[in-house]
Amino acid sequence: MGLADTREIEKLLGDLAFPASKERIVEHAHERRPEGEAERALLALPLGTYDSVAEVVRSVPLDPDPGRTPSERDHQRRHHEKPGLGERMRHTERSPVEDELDRDDEV
Repeated sequence: MGLADTREIEKLLGDLAFPASKERIVEHAHERRPEGEAERALLALPLGTYDSVAEVVRSVPLDPDPGRTPSERDHQRRHHEKPGLGERMRHTERSPVEDELDRDDEV
């Protein structure tokens, strides 16, 4: 979800009474516009209670470049060298076992 798309979230949650839990926020969005991009973004919210629409919008994970292809996103995720990055997201060299398994497939 891009920065401009947060307006959709603001519209969806404009009549929701706050404070509200993540579950209530997602439920409210689903009632108003099921299966939309905004609902998917709200599903990615961290668990908790939110005091306002602005707090929800600040907490929604945003895609910094929604125009990237899936392969470009994967490449960026694999080659990201930021400290504190989760183990599964770090680039690692192939193990000798993986190389040997690939050779077995070729035979």
